[in-house]
Amino acid sequence: VLGELVELYFRFIHDGPHTLFHEPTFLSRLAQNMVPSFLLLAMISLSSRFSTNEYFGDDPRPYALASATAAIELLQKEMMRPSLESVQGYILISQHLGGEGDVRAKHVCTGLARLHCQSLRLWDTLGMTLLEQETRRRTYLSVVITGNWSTADMSIAPVISEYPPENLSLLDEEDFLALRERLPQHGIWTQMAKTIDIFREILDIIILLGSGETLASQINKVGLLANRLDQWEQNLPARLKYSLENLTFFQEIGFGKTFLAMHIGYHHYRQLLYFPFLDPRNDNRLASECKKHAMVVSEIASQGGELVYYIIGHILVVSSSIHLHTLLLGGGDVDRARQHLISNFDMLMRLKRYWPVIDAAVGRLRSFQNHCRVSSLDSFVLDDWMWKFLMAQSAVLDGNRGPKNGPPRGPFVRNEETSNDLLVESALSWLLD
Repeated sequence: VLGELVELYFRFIHDGPHTLFHEPTFLSRLAQNMVPSFLLLAMISLSSRFSTNEYFGDDPRPYALASATAAIELLQKEMMRPSLESVQGYILISQHLGGEGDVRAKHVCTGLARLHCQSLRLWDTLGMTLLEQETRRRTYLSVVITGNWSTADMSIAPVISEYPPENLSLLDEEDFLALRERLPQHGIWTQMAKTIDIFREILDIIILLGSGETLASQINKVGLLANRLDQWEQNLPARLKYSLENLTFFQEIGFGKTFLAMHIGYHHYRQLLYFPFLDPRNDNRLASECKKHAMVVSEIASQGGELVYYIIGHILVVSSSIHLHTLLLGGGDVDRARQHLISNFDMLMRLKRYWPVIDAAVGRLRSFQNHCRVSSLDSFVLDDWMWKFLMAQSAVLDGNRGPKNGPPRGPFVRNEETSNDLLVESALSWLLD
């Protein structure tokens, strides 16, 4: 059972929201009983929820919760003893806590991961073996990524990284797996590292707009960030461009999930950056760009169901709110928006089986939809509630923009004759059941 749970972690989680381990080395250390208990327990607190093993009966979630509790107790003893493993353990347990919706505890754990990382200076790898260098660099990168998402969840601005992530020298994924040192050609995490500070600056803009700044005051910065994202996409190696051929290539070498994670992240940053243009009070010249990237988010999420970590639920809720704009106010391909909304709901239904926090994410979408019923034009105003809606993956938002209760739940209807409003109401009711 333990072997299966470790395999599930590497299949569904690792190299999606984070990259922490050299899998063959980890498995070798596990066979020799050299993996610290807190690290193993933190790992299976994530992976056991995916298990169908009869050992867990009908519901493996109690085992996930028990494993997390035990891991946290053991990690408390490591608080004053920073190590590479403690950093990795705190990141793993923060992912568990985020999936359970415990946003404050998650933020504490990501903070401890960062403090341990700073004390060890994980980005400083001079004189170390290839395995040590690569594992430390990837763990440092994961600390920065996890920290940015966590501060967004707390509705506070992310901090600047200790060492520029874009300056990290990482091996290509298959070379790291084989511990083969050669010049990088198409490293996925290398490219993702180059977008981290762009994401941080996008979050800064959203906070400013939600705090009363006008879009006109931030328009130059929006343009600069858009140009940086354009440049990033243009400079991608040919093998990393988004295409079915490239996805198949990375799936065949075991990194399809990582390839999709990179691209869904990029398009999520784009849909966030352009979201303020959906507000009818603002210049809407870039609203179509927002909708274009929301469409791609939905397409990527539906590719084979490889992206099943909880943050995908938040990304899909933001994408769904943009599709709602098309259905309610026009200005785009209504049929495609409708199809992508259905595929988003299908994916959210799957994620809900694994991550309790998806209920909160769908609840935010229900509140948003209820407000759209009251005033569809005002619903896209970036007020205090809306900017938190865009940033929070785990937090339950206080207050409600619209009526608390929708109509009674009926069957989930999804045929072509169904009205857009009934389609959304039906799907949300099923997701919230």
